[in-house]
Amino acid sequence: MKSWKVPATATAGAVMLMALSACAPGGASSAATSETPSKDLGSEKVTLTVVTTPESGAPLDKIIAAFEKQHPNITVENKKTTFDDYNKQLPLQLASNSSPDLALINFVGNMAKDKLLLPLNPYKKLYGWDKIFSPGELGDYSMQDNLVGSGGSDLVALPTSFYLVGVYYNKDLAKQAGITVPPTSYDELVSDFAKAKSAGLLPLQLGNAQGHAFFTIQEVGQSIDGADQARDWVWGKPGNTFDTTGNRKGVQSLVEWNRAGYIPSPTEVNGTDLSDAVGKFTSGKGTFFIDGNWDGATIGKAMGDNVGFFTFPGKKATAAGGSAAYAISAKSKHPNEAAAFLDFFQSSEAAQAEFDAGFLPKNVSALKASDGSVMSDILTNFAKVSADNGGVDAYANATASMNDTFIKTTQDLLSGATDPDTLFATVQADWAKSHG
Repeated sequence: MKSWKVPATATAGAVMLMALSACAPGGASSAATSETPSKDLGSEKVTLTVVTTPESGAPLDKIIAAFEKQHPNITVENKKTTFDDYNKQLPLQLASNSSPDLALINFVGNMAKDKLLLPLNPYKKLYGWDKIFSPGELGDYSMQDNLVGSGGSDLVALPTSFYLVGVYYNKDLAKQAGITVPPTSYDELVSDFAKAKSAGLLPLQLGNAQGHAFFTIQEVGQSIDGADQARDWVWGKPGNTFDTTGNRKGVQSLVEWNRAGYIPSPTEVNGTDLSDAVGKFTSGKGTFFIDGNWDGATIGKAMGDNVGFFTFPGKKATAAGGSAAYAISAKSKHPNEAAAFLDFFQSSEAAQAEFDAGFLPKNVSALKASDGSVMSDILTNFAKVSADNGGVDAYANATASMNDTFIKTTQDLLSGATDPDTLFATVQADWAKSHG
């Protein structure tokens, strides 16, 4: 979980998925231990400490219990801190002589550069994580040589659960509008909006008090540009620009859908946060709704089998997403045990605990959801996106300040206070401050 805010029922108040920095060669330190990476954990009594937040760490107690049952010589202490305090305290905790062994990573900042995180490449090879995860999933936590952008070759944290943004739809309202199947192209989706509007329905629910109109820009943009191009910009790879064909289409879509009355009025949109937009959608105000899996359980509970979910239509399955991840402290005295705990997240026990808490684990093979349920749709689409390497971290994570930039620019765009060219210039200027 990084820089975009999600409801507290899922992860730390948000999907503010923040851009992670990982560690390049020399960017982190293994000075705390000379222990050779190994799966042999021995029988010595060991205590690991892990720090997290109550929201992102919601599945952890069940996962710890299952891990301790499998490794009776290892005790794992789970220490939870509120989201805002956690981000402020973590660098100090990792630098202290009482550093935790493992830590949830919300925002790495300079922690890799300051040699607070253990390089994980040896464990990536040992456990075959590069065979389990797609390049994009690991790339979010791997640093370029400049120690600023992601998408490099050196892993610093392991993703343990994932987020997926797609399109929810109200089946009854869609039927009223003459829509019988989910759209398979952008043009079909816009045509469905027009059908809903003609039937006297609101085509698309949207709340932008927290800048979530960027969901629309990103979903449209990467469906046209492709995941690789979108990912390179989020990762801060040199020479990239936000002003692409796909993103132009995404921004223009907001303008056109606003003008056509396909979304609520600008005043309502800019005054509605994501959780309120969820409530409006589940109460029948909106035929479609762009949102993430973290609200799937809430939406499914409210709407039952009257709601479906699909990834934004495009040539390949792409989706704005991201993940929660854990890193091993460079000062950990038990890196092998810590790495084994990270790998345990791939177990069926851990996967079920993640799913029950509203997260998407990488291992979905043993998970079950009722046929026809929205959670079943989400699992099916997550598998497609993962197979196509189509998950892209949130645009709002491209820099530490990008979410604030999107809030301001999208609100101004919808209210008519700015234009697309100004939005592109402002967003790219923010990006350039961090990535050049």
